[in-house]
Amino acid sequence: MFRFAQHDNGVRSSFLFMSPEIEELYQEVILDHSRRPRNFGELPDAEVLVHGDNPACGDEIHLAVKFDADGGLEDIKFSGHGCAISQASASLMTMKLKGKGRSEVMEMLRAFHDLVTADTSEAPKALGDLRVMQGVRKFPQRVKCAMLAWRAVQQAFEQGAGEATVSTEPT
Repeated sequence: MFRFAQHDNGVRSSFLFMSPEIEELYQEVILDHSRRPRNFGELPDAEVLVHGDNPACGDEIHLAVKFDADGGLEDIKFSGHGCAISQASASLMTMKLKGKGRSEVMEMLRAFHDLVTADTSEAPKALGDLRVMQGVRKFPQRVKCAMLAWRAVQQAFEQGAGEATVSTEPT
């Protein structure tokens, strides 16, 4: 899946080379989740509402979270609009995080951030289907799209209750 390139200065760097079959599968998963997002809609008894904004791409997300007695994610839903990457990332994220404890959520957040930003050949198996987003790292502007929902869930945990706003751009 990864190959190394030797540059004139002697530095080696890895490039993500996917077989056409794997790339097509990844594209199908992303398109499926963007066209038919899971956990999409209102959550009437949400304790935290976070509005997320990515002005560079026009993505908007409204994340609603309900915590369990131990502070974990009892339920999570989102609504909004945006590019296929942002919608698929939010859909896959909600599926993966629903029912998880706070520490698991924070661990997944770090792992996903590394997946879409770090130059590593191995994606953590714990991310499951979220690994389809690994190719996003080749497109720095798309990293913001993929991270929008994750920034919103991080803000939800920091907020604890009420409403908040996050953006991919400095204010």
